[in-house]
Amino acid sequence: MKNNVYSLLNDTNINLDEYKKEDFNDIEKKLLKKNIRKSVKKSRKQNVGRKVIAAAAIIAVLVGMSFGNTGAYAISKINLFSESISSFLGIERNLEDYSTVINKSVRDKGVNVKLNEVILDDNELLISTNISSDRILKDYECWNGEMTLYINNKKVKFTGASGGIKNLDSNTTQEVLEYDLDSIKDIDLSGDLNMKIIFSKMAVNYQDDINGTWKFEFKTNGDKLKIDTKTVNLDYEFDIENGDKYILEKYTDNALGKKVYGKIINNSVNNGTYKILLKGYDDLGNKVEFDLSRGRKDWFVLKYENVLVGNMSEKAIKLILTPYAVKMPEEGGEEPKFDEYKKVGDEFTINIK
Repeated sequence: MKNNVYSLLNDTNINLDEYKKEDFNDIEKKLLKKNIRKSVKKSRKQNVGRKVIAAAAIIAVLVGMSFGNTGAYAISKINLFSESISSFLGIERNLEDYSTVINKSVRDKGVNVKLNEVILDDNELLISTNISSDRILKDYECWNGEMTLYINNKKVKFTGASGGIKNLDSNTTQEVLEYDLDSIKDIDLSGDLNMKIIFSKMAVNYQDDINGTWKFEFKTNGDKLKIDTKTVNLDYEFDIENGDKYILEKYTDNALGKKVYGKIINNSVNNGTYKILLKGYDDLGNKVEFDLSRGRKDWFVLKYENVLVGNMSEKAIKLILTPYAVKMPEEGGEEPKFDEYKKVGDEFTINIK
């Protein structure tokens, strides 16, 4: 089986009936209509990594592993293969102290789902799963599932997700998805939490749904990762050409990565939809880039791009960044190229130490 790059638009966890249409901007509506998008380009020179990301979806580009064309074999053997969340996401830091390892498998309707591990990062929940059967997956095919989450017996409505998916062999798909829990107002996410994950549908490329029940119950705790998260308050803003004002509020750094959080003051004078990123360098001269991870009409999160520019040096003291933006195409149009992004603000510095 050839090495493949998959781009996942994860709308499987979103029930659009729970949202009002006005809650979504144009880019979110467009992306929510798409189920899965594929990419086989592996470097920036080939325009990989300019990801289109919205409130409920992110196109994540991750290179698949090759185990050869093994054919059909026992499901118990298929599920021995999986990568840790840190390895899957290319994170150099050890996440063992923050991860809850589950390693439990449930089989129904001929499909085996294995819950590998989870990590709770404040209001974000990372979930690693393997999905497999005796079906041979063709190139660009992958398993995907529809999930419902309960925390302390309360059903959680997601406001977005991001992550990646790839095939471990010709029968098995692994996915690592980061679910946004920002909308939770009545659930205390501190201390030990009773978690319940129920998959109700499985499909290959979102086609020919297989209805069943794959249920997992476990406890997790995100307090240690929260304590070990460093926060730097920011006070920087810029405007884009449609009139929206973007305000950067804080920079965070923990074992899962580095992020910039901000809010949007909507002053749009046209119907155009824009995507933003921050790029620049650190005080050691290394390239630095933060790409849009998720957001809604009034907030956003930018995440450091370790896949594209490598892990940030632990010796770096400052980040010197400049904001860029690009107008997204109408539905069906091509994804913007890297050189189409335009500078929308002055250079600024974050003292990360």
